[in-house]
Order: sequence, then structure tokens, then C-alpha cells
Amino acid sequence: MNQRLQTARRAARAAGKILRDKLGDTRDIRSKGKRDIVTDADYAADHAVRTILHARFPRDHFLSEEDPPDTRNEIWARVEASSDERLWIVDPLDGTTNYSRRLPCFSVSIGLYQAGAPQMGVVYDPLCDEMFTAERGGGAFLNGKRLQVSATDRFENAVIAVEWARQQDLREQTAGTFARMVERATTGRAFGSAALSLCYIAAARLDVYFNLGLSPWDVAAAALIIEEAGGRVTTPTGAPWSVHSRAFAASNGLLHAEMLGYFKSKL
Repeated sequence: MNQRLQTARRAARAAGKILRDKLGDTRDIRSKGKRDIVTDADYAADHAVRTILHARFPRDHFLSEEDPPDTRNEIWARVEASSDERLWIVDPLDGTTNYSRRLPCFSVSIGLYQAGAPQMGVVYDPLCDEMFTAERGGGAFLNGKRLQVSATDRFENAVIAVEWARQQDLREQTAGTFARMVERATTGRAFGSAALSLCYIAAARLDVYFNLGLSPWDVAAAALIIEEAGGRVTTPTGAPWSVHSRAFAASNGLLHAEMLGYFKSKL
């Protein structure tokens, strides 16, 4: 196994243990903006991941959701200027609102970015002890078992999922699109952790997923995991995705064209 993948798995487990241990504690919850919170557990998990990755790969760069915007911009400029630079993109607690309410759906997400694209991804669910991993060109795995997206080829048989952007206009657009989709699909879900929802596409638990307000740390690991499991990720217009895209549509591939049709009247 690639040494960076081994280290990322170890870092994810360390952060996951912190999240698990602190879940029942009294939360220190702070607002970062409208519909955007951070807890003491986010910072503790962030520190654990940062410490482990820096100790093993001190020349790699590190970008976290918890970094200040100016720091993130400076790091991006440096990494995008050279294909030799490696960047760890980390969400130490994806699903902070769930965590703050003790809803048992959250994850640690660690992606490795180089030469303009994610090269490796790890998403860890500490409560279920599920470790989703992928390396570019090497397939996707759940606890060591190879993943393959679902074979669902009819939208009426699909289980679809969505997450809610923070911006009001995107929420309204999401609600309308989701309503049109779920009217035909078998059922719909919203789990509250974008990284886990994306991984559920890879694991054939979901068939279709979209989110109109994501950030690089939400998708750097999980979108690669989907593609390595045989699925498809684009923007809602069908354009190729990058970690800098804000809106994402993911599927098992078989339903992707039909899924994109539900956006056309609004995008």
C-alpha cells in the first residue's frame, strides 16, 4: 500500500477516535457564519490529522476547512503553480451540525491533491468503523473490499440523496430539483455529511446524489472514490468537475444523463 495512503488512513482513524470519544461531551459550538458552525471537536480532529501528516511528510502542504481564507488562498496559489507540489485537503469533521446534535452521521475526509486533481482519498466513518479509500487508477475500497457502484438503470428504482447549501437561493433551487427527482424515484435521503453521501454512491447504497454548495474539502476524497468505483461525477450542467467546482452531481453512471435533465430548466 502507498505510504501516503497508509498514513492518511492512520490520521483518519486518530481523528475518528477523537470524534467518537468527544461525542457525548458538552460541546463548545461557535458560529462561522449563517448556517455554518464549528466545534471544539473539529479543531481537535484537525490537530490530530495535521500532526500525523506533517510528521511523516513535512514537505507536503496542508489545507483544512478550519484554516483562515487568506491561508487557504496562499496555499492554493503555491500548489497550482507547480505539478510537483502535494496538498492534503482535509475536512476533520464533515457533518458538524449532525455532530453538534449527536446525530450519528459524520466523517473524516482526507484527500491528496497534485497536478490539478485528487490522487488519493480517504473517508472514515468512526461510528460504523467504515474506511472508504481510493488511489487514482487503483480502484476504490471499503475496509479493504473493492467497491462497485450500483447497477440501477431506471430512475423509478433509484434511491437519491441531497444535501442543503447554506445560501438561500441555492436551497430553493435544491428543493425544487429534489422534488422533481423524488417524485419519480423510489425514495430520497439527506444524511448531513457530503463526504459519506458521496461514498454511499461508490458503495451502491445510493444511486444519485447532488449538492449545489460544496467546497474542496467536501469532495477531494469522495469524488475520486466514486470514479474509482465506476461512477460518474460532473457539475449539474454536465461539465467536468474539479475540486474548485461548487455544484456537483454524482451517480452510478447509468442514471447520470437522466439526472442532469432535472437541472436543465433551472441552470
